[in-house]
Amino acid sequence: MMKHLICILFVSFLVSCTQGPEQLPKGTLSEAQMIDALVDVHLLEAAAQLNMLEGIKLDSLTLQDYYRALFETKSYSLAAFDSSFAHYAKDPEMMERLMDSVLTNIQMME
Repeated sequence: MMKHLICILFVSFLVSCTQGPEQLPKGTLSEAQMIDALVDVHLLEAAAQLNMLEGIKLDSLTLQDYYRALFETKSYSLAAFDSSFAHYAKDPEMMERLMDSVLTNIQMME
């Protein structure tokens, strides 16, 4: 009987010590939103690098203009993306998982 009680207490202690999912700060993009945004940003920057964005070639638009236009189509702002990026960048393992997902999503587009 005593062994069972000790086991139950030990298991209860272990369960109470495990961390639940981290609560994101208010306004921080979810992981899924962050992956979606990072895919779009990566594609935008790749297009700019390859001179595929006509406005940039003509110097009539800057990359920042394209960023603004991209985030106007989203349910979150460029500022929310920036602050979310800073939040996720504090955890290198999380950022690596996000970037792995980004690469996987881009590879699936091919």
